[in-house]
Amino acid sequence: MSEENTKKKKRIMCAVCLLFTLACGLGIWIALMAKQRGMLSPNGTDEVLREAAVRLAEFPEEPVYKNDDERYENQKNVPEAFSVACQEFGVQTGSAVLKEAEGNAVYSPLGLYLSLAVAAEGANGETRKELLNLLGYPYAENLSADIKEAIEALYHVPNEKNNKKDEFGEYPAESRYCLRLATSLWADKGLDLKDSFAAHAARYYYADSFEGDLHTEQTQTLMADWVKDRTGGVLAPPVQTPGPEELLSLRNVVYFYDEWLDRFHAEATKTDSFTRRDKSEVSCEFMTRRESSHAFRRGENFTSSSVALKSGFVQFILPDEGTDVRELIKTPEALSAVLYGDEGKAMGEVIWEIPKFSYGSHIELSGILKDLGIKKAFSDADFSNISDVSLLFFSQVTQDAHIGIDENGVEATAFTEISWAGAAMPTGRAEMILDRPFLYAVFHKGHLLFLGICEDPTQK
Repeated sequence: MSEENTKKKKRIMCAVCLLFTLACGLGIWIALMAKQRGMLSPNGTDEVLREAAVRLAEFPEEPVYKNDDERYENQKNVPEAFSVACQEFGVQTGSAVLKEAEGNAVYSPLGLYLSLAVAAEGANGETRKELLNLLGYPYAENLSADIKEAIEALYHVPNEKNNKKDEFGEYPAESRYCLRLATSLWADKGLDLKDSFAAHAARYYYADSFEGDLHTEQTQTLMADWVKDRTGGVLAPPVQTPGPEELLSLRNVVYFYDEWLDRFHAEATKTDSFTRRDKSEVSCEFMTRRESSHAFRRGENFTSSSVALKSGFVQFILPDEGTDVRELIKTPEALSAVLYGDEGKAMGEVIWEIPKFSYGSHIELSGILKDLGIKKAFSDADFSNISDVSLLFFSQVTQDAHIGIDENGVEATAFTEISWAGAAMPTGRAEMILDRPFLYAVFHKGHLLFLGICEDPTQK
């Protein structure tokens, strides 16, 4: 190959890019050199989306239940292999992501997992092998089948017809929470997206596929609105026209809202001081509660306890005085011991003081994924299941996420883009006074949805 051709190839390879954006959404940009082609209608309406659709997924809908027994009989289970793989993925990536983050941070392991799974579906050879290895599955066929079952078990948008009070004046717990999982693929007309891939993504990953010109403000507005609509307006990506080399965007959204099983009373909320990592203090509002018989755990250098949601719980981990919160997440083994360990469990009085907070974060994931073994996808990649176009590979993976906690409950969402409790004899007492940097984890049906660090509850 001549020197001139070598330089030309290098320039082309440098131009090829894939942008992954996580938290309140998940997306993958697969890119290469290409001309601007096609155009979506400038009207950001459902009609325009339908016109641009190659494939539209049919999401599972909650049926109208006659009674609780019928509801219980219709509950679906998450495959055990998927649960095990997600737990391992959560501690591996969670440790890597949070130990590198500065200040407040929130990350959705589930969002990234689902995004990479779709990417693996579109990959072949060593590219697929590396992705599947990180995802904890030897075969893509097993992964896609388990993800389909998992989404059907986890996905929950309440049917308003089930939102009726019982004889005691209470609403069903299932009508008070929402977990929306959504994925969309946006292909430039120059990509020639394979219909077989779009069909498989719709059936197993509940992913919608659209086709148009990615390089117009109109299309980028539709893509941003898709994320905004599915996160309830919490996340609204900026409308930015990409470079001419970008041909595919995979966007995934994880949106979660739930109420505390027992709400914190607003009149018990008090203003107090929170000591930040640099020892400076800020004034903020703390939700307070005293529980006379509640489970807690004293681990090595931390105390943890959970507050129940109607469909899960939030685990709060308070480092001992003098222990940096990042010491608890310095390795996947350390994080696993904190989140899932059994040592030091006790039951007794727990004093709660939890700061109210609401913040978002942006996390770059490309370097982390490379360190975890995803190398081929970023260069010399094989995504031939997606398109026959050559030179497709990731250039950047990012995640944007937001979380808010108050007296009512929790709202958290993530957007990823790749250019993809109980009574017993008291045995102790725990003071969960979260007045210094702490770790928290949001679980739903035993699955880790969000993991974060709060260093300053006043930071937005």
